[in-house]
Amino acid sequence: MKHPPHFSPKIPKRTEESEHFRQKHSWLKRIRNFLPFLTATVPALFACACRETPIPKPRAYMRIEVPKKSYRDFDTLAYPFTFRIPAYARFKPVPSQAEYPNTRWADIEFPGLDARIYLSHVYKPDLDSCLTSTLFFIQRHMSKSTGVDEWEINKAGERKYGYLYHIKGNDVASTYQFYLTDSNLHFVRGSLYINCVPNNDSLAPVINFLKTDIDTLLESWQWKR
Repeated sequence: MKHPPHFSPKIPKRTEESEHFRQKHSWLKRIRNFLPFLTATVPALFACACRETPIPKPRAYMRIEVPKKSYRDFDTLAYPFTFRIPAYARFKPVPSQAEYPNTRWADIEFPGLDARIYLSHVYKPDLDSCLTSTLFFIQRHMSKSTGVDEWEINKAGERKYGYLYHIKGNDVASTYQFYLTDSNLHFVRGSLYINCVPNNDSLAPVINFLKTDIDTLLESWQWKR
């Protein structure tokens, strides 16, 4: 299937950005507006080439043993952003694809916990396509979800806007997903997966441990000028 090309978004005026993101990206509002025609728009969802992993196949329940909290700065010329990454994690670039020239992928791996955060970065994104794609990937987990909590990220001084979603439910494969954008040149989407049978009651210590790392990532995230 041939994917449509990327397009630059229509950028809201700086004075309207906070209201734009608050009104447009509310979870309940977006569910109501988008779900009736998600099926019809599936081909367009992949315009931003956001990467998503399949639901992990059953293996065995993991042993609960978390490391001591410690962080370091992630800052490299290869990426237009910086953030605080756990010392017990590693940032692993994923080879790009010629059909997605504006998209790059990477994994934040947690070897000791058999978990990872899948990252997709789109340069000069079509924001509507990327946001619809984000909703689509969250919706994939709703059949096993008992509800969704959301936290808005709205920091105009840092050009940082987005949402963090907690997809609740014992059998949900990806309990935390998020996106960040500067509303202009960059869109980043992330999703947390633990590579074992979804049993989130048993995995709660690990999920809560990694939630702190996601909070630190989002709080420390900065776009390079």
